[in-house]
Amino acid sequence: MFGFDLKEAASIGIIGAADGPISIFVASQLAKNLLGPISVAAYSYMALVPIIQPFAIKLVTTKEERMIRMSYTQGKVSKRTKILFPIVVTVIAGIIAPQSIPLIGFLMFGNLMKESGVVDGLSKSAQNELVNICTILLGLSIASTMKGDDFLKTSTLLIMCMGLIAFIFDTIGGVLFVKIINIFKKEKINPMIGAAGISAFPMSARVVQKLATKEDPQNFILMYSVSANVSGQIASVIAGGLILGLLS
Repeated sequence: MFGFDLKEAASIGIIGAADGPISIFVASQLAKNLLGPISVAAYSYMALVPIIQPFAIKLVTTKEERMIRMSYTQGKVSKRTKILFPIVVTVIAGIIAPQSIPLIGFLMFGNLMKESGVVDGLSKSAQNELVNICTILLGLSIASTMKGDDFLKTSTLLIMCMGLIAFIFDTIGGVLFVKIINIFKKEKINPMIGAAGISAFPMSARVVQKLATKEDPQNFILMYSVSANVSGQIASVIAGGLILGLLS
């Protein structure tokens, strides 16, 4: 409707996953000319999670639904499970969406280094010095694409607006999905947990917990929210890989 082709539209739509790296990765493959605006939009809405998500959640939930409590029993996770998890996730993601391997591989490799316990030096460097260096290089690389003639256009404003719509629909979609599941369950799930199924980790999980305690100070659903948030990280990578596989 607004003059973008299918590949450009797909790159803009990924902003809804609230995942900067995925948005950059997809845009670099499908719409290099829109890399700057898409990157700015994706990271802007990741930072605005505490402002945007409460509005979207309250739009489709009642006070009673936001007050739903969920019992939690802490379970012990073995060392073997923690080590196998990143390996299994990488293999399954690679089978479903081979194009997602570069991103899911790096994400899970970080988990593997941390949980293996035998490369502490590398793990600490990856979490601190290396990630800071990569962030600086990423910022400089993206900034180099933002020339005034290319960036200050009506299309940039459209991308920002459509990215916001995608982000809101992503949040609302997660909440509505949980509400559909609750139709068939005796023990209800707090619908707000569905809103944490985006890649903005751990901001989205914190927002959901904050909303829960605002309605009921004794309601703690943080662990469930964090679980959905982690799933959102993995799912957004697979979604990006599927889009690349279909449109490349």
